[in-house]
Amino acid sequence: MKRDAYKVVGECLVFTLAFAILLGFVVACSGDNDVAGGSSVDSGVIAITNKQIAGVAQKGPFVLGSSIVLKETSAAGNLKPTGKEFFATTRSNAGDFVIEGINLESQYVRLTATGYYKREVTGENSECQVRLNALSDVSNRDRVNINVFTHLEYARVLKLIEKGMPFREAKKQAHTDWLNVFDKKHLDEDFEDLDVNGSKPDDEALRQLSSWIDNCAFNEDIPSDKRCTVGQNFVDAFADSFAKSGKLPDDLNVEDYPRNSMLVCWFLLSDYFE
Repeated sequence: MKRDAYKVVGECLVFTLAFAILLGFVVACSGDNDVAGGSSVDSGVIAITNKQIAGVAQKGPFVLGSSIVLKETSAAGNLKPTGKEFFATTRSNAGDFVIEGINLESQYVRLTATGYYKREVTGENSECQVRLNALSDVSNRDRVNINVFTHLEYARVLKLIEKGMPFREAKKQAHTDWLNVFDKKHLDEDFEDLDVNGSKPDDEALRQLSSWIDNCAFNEDIPSDKRCTVGQNFVDAFADSFAKSGKLPDDLNVEDYPRNSMLVCWFLLSDYFE
């Protein structure tokens, strides 16, 4: 009888120990999939609390009252918008803005600036509004500039992420692709750190490309009633072309854009980056 009792107790102890080990394994695995607001898709995703983001929006500098929108993206780390947005307007004709009280489930944000701007060459206000985008990881930064370079990078990064590349690698690849387009050895800084009014070589490259966009996208050869729509289509077509392969075609096809003007502008593009 005693032997039978000992046998039962022993079997119970073995079962209890096995269950405890199994429970510990399940808990550990569960912990791996739930990291600071992240998921198994991207364990590096973290939540952002009470953040303030400042910056400048520039084609030339966006004028006072231009719209700035910051979009939250999913904690899955796939850069898909959740629908939660934060709004601000530029505070002066220098394009400066501040967005306060930002709470996010992911540190990866999409930003869009829309408005009129100071033309680089003449200093006059543009007759057309322009829309520019930017992507950024705001976990370790509180300043994000929005400009022509960030707009070109934006579409390329999203395309790479769609193919399964993590955010950090996609940003690095898009940056490298852009350097290869014009065989540039500089442009070492993140594009959201560049300033058309800055004094660094990277700032000068931004200023050159912004001027080219101003002269070509909103070309005076385009009928005035179509100029603003065609101009934005030019900017987006330029970005979309780069997004697909990390390269640029020989020229662009934009509806209602004069063919002769397009060929001239495409030829001039190389002059800006010699």
